Amino acid sequence: MANPPGGKKDTLAPKISESIPLNKSRNFKGKKIELTFNEYVGIRNLNQELLITPSVGTYQTKIRPQGLSIVLDSSLKDNTTYTFNFRNAIEDASERNVGKNIKLVFSTSNDIDSLQIKGNVKKLMTQKHPENILVALYPWNDTLSIQLTKPYYFVKTDTSGNYLLENIAQGKYYMAAFNDINNNLLYNSNREAVDFISEKYIDLVKNQEQHFAISIQNQDSLKLSKTTATAKTVLYEFNRGIKSMVLQNVPKSQLYYQQEDNKNLRFYVLNQSSSDTIFVQATMTDSLDRKYQIPLKIKFREITKKEKIQKLDLNFEVKPAPGKLLSPSDSVQIKFTRPVQQWVSTNLIFKTEEGETLTLPDQAFQWNQYQNNLIIRNTYLPSRTKFELNILKNAFVGVEADSSQAYTQKMEWQDVENYGSIDGQVSSLATNSHFIVELIKADTFEPYMTIKTMKRFEFIHVEPGIYQIRVIADLNNNGYWDIGNFKLRKKSEPVYFFEGKIKLKANFQISDLLINTQK
Repeated sequence: MANPPGGKKDTLAPKISESIPLNKSRNFKGKKIELTFNEYVGIRNLNQELLITPSVGTYQTKIRPQGLSIVLDSSLKDNTTYTFNFRNAIEDASERNVGKNIKLVFSTSNDIDSLQIKGNVKKLMTQKHPENILVALYPWNDTLSIQLTKPYYFVKTDTSGNYLLENIAQGKYYMAAFNDINNNLLYNSNREAVDFISEKYIDLVKNQEQHFAISIQNQDSLKLSKTTATAKTVLYEFNRGIKSMVLQNVPKSQLYYQQEDNKNLRFYVLNQSSSDTIFVQATMTDSLDRKYQIPLKIKFREITKKEKIQKLDLNFEVKPAPGKLLSPSDSVQIKFTRPVQQWVSTNLIFKTEEGETLTLPDQAFQWNQYQNNLIIRNTYLPSRTKFELNILKNAFVGVEADSSQAYTQKMEWQDVENYGSIDGQVSSLATNSHFIVELIKADTFEPYMTIKTMKRFEFIHVEPGIYQIRVIADLNNNGYWDIGNFKLRKKSEPVYFFEGKIKLKANFQISDLLINTQK
């Protein structure tokens, strides 16, 4: 007994054999669309895959073995060309061969609109070409908001980031591309990357090309979203990133705090009764450089009778990490889990292989604003090839009366010949242009080195590896990349890449790279 032998494997995708209306029909006034295919088919994710432009409102779908019917809940508009694009929704029942971009085009008038717009969408900060980005076309008016208005025509990008909007009527249109995460055809600035045309509108009288580079443009105001109080700390959680903060009305008793995860602030009790409430005024600058005056009410929760306060060690990590070599330009960084209120610099001892024991002067050390990150400056570190960092027990005391444990780490300077260098220049038409040039790791897009310049750049002491170079046009010369404002139709600051990846070997110099920002 055995299965009967079959013929050749079916590799052909299903095709439309009959349709009502016929493709490219004119003067169609019905409310029922029917498609019949040349073989048995399966329908997959029709709600996500089927794109109907312009929108027809709600409809009902009936599935048949060799096709489907779409019954509209409302009548079609007069003098309009409709496109039903099924994309990847139709597949044959036997081998699941997908019918790519199955379309039905028809008109309710004597004419079929034939204009088209094509182009490509990429991610601004990575240059990658994402799939399923919504490219939207809106009838133009002065009050148009892509947050509140659904597009009249729309399509989604393919796996290469390409799109094609077809059968468009002549007219004035506004255009945008965004990552429609929730599939509601409305732009959500909190989490959906976007780009848009810089002109007021497109006067479409002939076929055009439009390309987009999308990025997040969250314009929400800085707000306090949550407060959590314990017996030791008060945590304030905000809805967006905080660039800097200054406190006013700070009481005479010392107040410690630190920023966590870029947008949260944690305050620590220090010689403060839990029954006391501290009122301070915080002047905060958010990630868009906007200033806010936010009052903070700091009150620590009382300790319950059953609650036991655990005394923990003050933990920290040292960079470079154990086993990593110091580059010639590296400093040593000690990052603590909580702010430090007391420390003694002579409790940090350096020992060399030559038997030398060194302590460093106070000017060798630099604390950050929150007293939780200590930099030991490069120029004060021992010049011997190998040395050892010894941190004595209780060298640091945290805000919770927690002390650090003894710590030892061997360190070694890397030989200069084990590094390479990269240099070049940015080409620009403007004479006073400012740029932020980033050397980024090719696999993760993580910035490795950053230089601010008007033209030339040089990265020295670069570890061997594969890199890319990203250039941000710092139009307002504030030292960082500024996002756009879709409400004002102001684009994000432009980003350019050196074409191709750069493979750097040890003791190699890659010179005279040219990054063109004029295209």
